[in-house]
Amino acid sequence: MLVVFLAYLAFFSLALPPSMLGVAWPSIQLSFGVPLSAAGLISPVGTATGLVATSLAARFTRRFGVGRVLAAGTLLSAVGLTANALSATWWQFLATIAVLGFAGGAIDAGLNAYAARWFGPGRITMLHACYGVGAALSPLIATATIATGAGWRPAYLIVAGILAVTGVVFTLTRQHWRATTVASSPTRAQRPAVRVWTVDSVAGMAAVVVQNGIEMTVALWAFTFLTQHVGVDTVVAGTLASGYWFLLVIGRIGFGQLAERVGAWRVLSIATVLLVVAAVLVNTPSPVAALVAVVGFGLACAPIYPLLILTTAERTSPEAADQVVGFQAGASALGSATIPGLVGLAIQQNSGAFGPALAVLVVAAGLVYLFLRYRLSHR
Repeated sequence: MLVVFLAYLAFFSLALPPSMLGVAWPSIQLSFGVPLSAAGLISPVGTATGLVATSLAARFTRRFGVGRVLAAGTLLSAVGLTANALSATWWQFLATIAVLGFAGGAIDAGLNAYAARWFGPGRITMLHACYGVGAALSPLIATATIATGAGWRPAYLIVAGILAVTGVVFTLTRQHWRATTVASSPTRAQRPAVRVWTVDSVAGMAAVVVQNGIEMTVALWAFTFLTQHVGVDTVVAGTLASGYWFLLVIGRIGFGQLAERVGAWRVLSIATVLLVVAAVLVNTPSPVAALVAVVGFGLACAPIYPLLILTTAERTSPEAADQVVGFQAGASALGSATIPGLVGLAIQQNSGAFGPALAVLVVAAGLVYLFLRYRLSHR
């Protein structure tokens, strides 16, 4: 149980650094005297270094063990956040984002691979639910420091302190992870050569790209769509937009327990059907339908990514699973970074493009899911 608790703590802490940027950015922008649009550089820099880390994560964990990778990644994140807070120029700040991206990518891929191998549906969905809790907490920290006049830098230092403490905890408990993984895994000499880049692994990565693209598109643009296109009251739309993250948390916990009873693939089927229903509702000219659609997207998206991680070995092979999970973690970051931006370009021309764009993404997600099931049934 100690390792399970540590995994939950790790995913909670993983969500803290990136989630407060939205609240802190207006203040950061003023501090460095850069245009508001400069925020568009942050995600590509963090994603690029994160992709490097996720591609190397399996190698890191084999050599050093999950515990050491987790401890080092968390402590490196604390250093990166401290450097964020102390940055004197915009370019220094951007360089520290590269550090955070690398550290977060290593933790994300290494821990997901570990969870895919050792956790069941309930625990892996709870793991990702803990990410949602962290994503909801750090914006509140940034809001509090900015509202009191202290600015954005103390918020980054507070979160850096939290990560430093958790990093020490992971360092002191690293032997628990190493004993669990190393003793149960084959040695390097025993491991056969495996094919990582296969039709099944690429299809899984495509599913993750589209899925996380949908999840982040709704998170980023639902408020704009509801207020500017549908005419929903600002308070109602804002409350629902904030509650979207809690819907993801609730959905992951609930669907995770359901998956323990009926299996991961049945829950994935249910979630895919819910995505289709939400896509229909969001294109219905009714404020009530639009509000229900956002709720539907939150619940539907909740279990899909963690269960795709969980079923990686089943879809590919146990030997290749750790590496494929790492690439899927990179695909997650790629989808989250690119698809909402592309949808945003369409919304800039017409706020009503939100609905059709999500419909296209849901069709793509459904087709990839059907392909995965087809491939699985013909293995």
